[in-house]
Amino acid sequence: MQRDLPQLPTRRRFSDAASAKFFFLAEKIARVYEPTTTQLEELDRAYGSTGDYLSTCSEFDGLLYRVHAHGSRQLGTMVRPIDACRTGYDIDLAACLEAAGMRRYGGPTGPALLIEHLYVALKRYADRHGLEIKRHERCVTLTYTGGMTADFAPIIDDPSQVVMHGDTHASIPDRDLQRYISTNPRGYCKAFDLIAQISPAFERSTAMHMTFDSMRKSELVPLPDADEVFGRLLSRLVQLTKINRNIRFGAPSGTLDLAPPSSFLTTLVANAYAIEAPKPHDGPMDLLLDMVSLMPKLLQRLQLPEGREFWYLSNPTALNDDLAGCMDTTSKQKAFDAWHERLQTDLTALVDAIDQSAGLDVIAKAAERAFGDRAKNAVLEDNAARREEKRMSGQAVFIAGGSAAISTPSRAHTNFGD
Repeated sequence: MQRDLPQLPTRRRFSDAASAKFFFLAEKIARVYEPTTTQLEELDRAYGSTGDYLSTCSEFDGLLYRVHAHGSRQLGTMVRPIDACRTGYDIDLAACLEAAGMRRYGGPTGPALLIEHLYVALKRYADRHGLEIKRHERCVTLTYTGGMTADFAPIIDDPSQVVMHGDTHASIPDRDLQRYISTNPRGYCKAFDLIAQISPAFERSTAMHMTFDSMRKSELVPLPDADEVFGRLLSRLVQLTKINRNIRFGAPSGTLDLAPPSSFLTTLVANAYAIEAPKPHDGPMDLLLDMVSLMPKLLQRLQLPEGREFWYLSNPTALNDDLAGCMDTTSKQKAFDAWHERLQTDLTALVDAIDQSAGLDVIAKAAERAFGDRAKNAVLEDNAARREEKRMSGQAVFIAGGSAAISTPSRAHTNFGD
């Protein structure tokens, strides 16, 4: 993933307190959009049971040996789907076949046969358990009880020596079902995890840790410790970006969907983090602002006739995999550029409110603009609860800005990547 170092304007400075307040506000907002531990357990149990079933299906003749989650589930970046009417979460799954599967499913008709076998096998499972099933070009979707949807995509092991983490490289049917193309979901997760391990270079690291620890030790404010906070920082920043995208674009209307896909956004955010995290910053607040500013510069843009552009974003864990291939129309590209400008505006307004210690109404309004009604309600409800606890106990409470109190109960990390 990219590590070139474009020059950015002189950065804005923030206090330790403002940086800490921003991050824990971001924690509160992200948590109202992500699944609970119980939901994750139910999700894993559901697809795990389906995976066990698939491994015994006669269609695959013992070649299918594993079904694993990838994408946001493994990266720790899951958020609620764009469609506000839905209560479940979406998960991407890889149904893995041994390399010998290419002998069975190779040739011009092989990809279509593989998808057909996957659909037939899952159709039996869906009928048995009363689940909704839908066939797509290169995957099959099951909708489980509770609204969770799982996209099962078949892949055949195909180790490579020329890509990162090539030991997990595989081949997946192309959309036309005439050939196979390169994929490496487990390798991508490993690449993301390596970037996430980069420690941000916060100039006043000791002072910031002390600020975090002081807040965490408050009886009324059970916060994650500093190491846990910074250990999952990249995943949190990806979540915030995805939430803002969902708020701005909303659910797709018919066949028209201009929203940039999660794989595209996640890669841009990760690449920006790899570049910006080693640079000096005051805290998560200015790090995020610099990352967002850098994101569109990490795309390769080739000018085409009639004013059109070809965008390219490399996936270093797969061969010739353009993660910007989905951004292939002028309307999608213009929509992305307009959204990116709005994202910067939304984040700056929220940062200004926190940095200037604005009142609760200002912070709540900025949170709503950037991250929707759930974010605003989280700020207001938490503030009311903190005020009541403060009134009952007479103890101090963590103030996010003006009178906005923020509490973020700690819980176990839920990134179970390979």
